[in-house]
Formats: sequence, structure tokens, C-alpha cells
Amino acid sequence: METKDIIAFILIEVATLVMAYAWFQRFVYNPFNWVIILCLLIVIGILSLMILSINTRFKELEGRMEARDKSIRVSIMTVEADLENNIARLNENVERAVAEINKKRFM
Repeated sequence: METKDIIAFILIEVATLVMAYAWFQRFVYNPFNWVIILCLLIVIGILSLMILSINTRFKELEGRMEARDKSIRVSIMTVEADLENNIARLNENVERAVAEINKKRFM
């Protein structure tokens, strides 16, 4: 975990504890409590930042996967071209050998 994730986690925990305490105390004192609203804003803000952070990480991962995919495609094309050249050369050698055998057989 990164430092910002740990700080966000601690802030969420503290805000949730304060919000829960204020929520239970609202029945005793005042039904309209600004502490609850502030804590909810903090929790929602940090959760949205975490979601944006996850989205950014997914985009980075997607970029790396696309680069790797492109690299693999290029490698496959190179191997395919080399394989076609080797097969063509082998085919020529086999045809030459068959032609020599046929010449020796009919001589």
C-alpha cells in the first residue's frame, strides 16, 4: 500500500468513528448535527479519491498490457516470417534433392 492509501484509510476510520459517536449522541442533544454531515463529506470524498486512484491504476495497467500485446504481435510476425523463410528454403532443398535423385535414377 502506498502512503496516501494508508492516510486515506486512517482518515476514513477516524471520520467513521467520530460520525458514529456523533450519530449516537444526536438522540441526546440535537437532532441536527454538523459533525455527522462533515464526517460523511470526508468519508465520501476519500472514497471517491480512492475510486479515482483505482481507475488511474487500471488505465496504467491497460496501457502496459497493450504495449505487451503489441510487442507479442510483432514477435509473432517476426517468427512467422522466419518460419516461412525456413520452410521455403527447406522446400527448395527437398525439391533439389528429389530432382537429383530422379536424375540419378534415370541415368
